[in-house]
Amino acid sequence: MLPLDTSAPVRAEELTEDVEALLNPAEADGEFHDSAECAALLLVGGALLLSPPTPRPKKS
Repeated sequence: MLPLDTSAPVRAEELTEDVEALLNPAEADGEFHDSAECAALLLVGGALLLSPPTPRPKKS
């Protein structure tokens, strides 16, 4: 383990900003964390996979 310098003073404002940033991370583009949106995407994806294939023309 690395030695930690515990004698350095730490300001409460700096800690507050760091903790707030960790508790409220920014969402990356293209990721869906909304449960309703995830459910809708899952239903659409499942419907596409379960839909019957397109009919082929009959050969004469």
